[in-house]
Amino acid sequence: MNKILVTGGNGHLGKYVVRALIEKGFQTAVLTTQANCEVRNDVQFFTGDLAQNLGLKEAAKGVEVIIHCASNPKNSQQTDINGTKNLLDAADKNTIKHFIYISIVGIHKSDYPYYQAKLEVENAIAKSSIPFTILRTTQFHDFVFNIIKGLDQNAESNSITIPSKMRFQSVAVHEVAELLASLALESPKGLMEDFGGPEVLHFEEMAKTYFQVIQNTKKLKLKEPEDIRHKLFTTGINLCPDNNLGKQTWYEYVIKR
Repeated sequence: MNKILVTGGNGHLGKYVVRALIEKGFQTAVLTTQANCEVRNDVQFFTGDLAQNLGLKEAAKGVEVIIHCASNPKNSQQTDINGTKNLLDAADKNTIKHFIYISIVGIHKSDYPYYQAKLEVENAIAKSSIPFTILRTTQFHDFVFNIIKGLDQNAESNSITIPSKMRFQSVAVHEVAELLASLALESPKGLMEDFGGPEVLHFEEMAKTYFQVIQNTKKLKLKEPEDIRHKLFTTGINLCPDNNLGKQTWYEYVIKR
């Protein structure tokens, strides 16, 4: 079975990807910056740093497929852009057959800095000599959940103020991970069609569902979005309603939390 390297394999998405690969019988390696990460007998761990170009050649030696999940929105120039170029250079040209990259729906329609960084990464991958697949997905359920939790933590005791006009088509992280692992069995596809969750919902509707499930009676108050990221989610560029390929709904996700 092919040897696969997962970058960011100790992160939120990466852990699910590693689990899916092991279930499919792949020889799996993980590149992580965390020296004290979880130890598993069925995974080979390499400590390295994409931005600093440390440990990459050792981790990539003999690897046939790279699934690139590592990303850092707070330092996208170093981690995403420079780090990906370092990884492409470090790939073992004698064995590498497929470079798989997880990206975001709508990045080509926005000047949001992190999205522009992701787009530059896509272009670098496409210009390399390595056959590739790029999968753009909508936001994970967890992403929306964390926005709600963050707003709730700063809210008053009997009400919560949330940005209006935002919409999401959130998708289950484990479904995306399963798709990425399955792509490792297939031939490179270039830029794939978008992959979105099963439904498009207004943020206030998602927040109401969350508070109903946890039996919280806080009153929701709406305000115009002020944060640049919140404003982005009012434009609709983060949606792909014709590609509602995910299965788990927002409600199904929340009741399992």
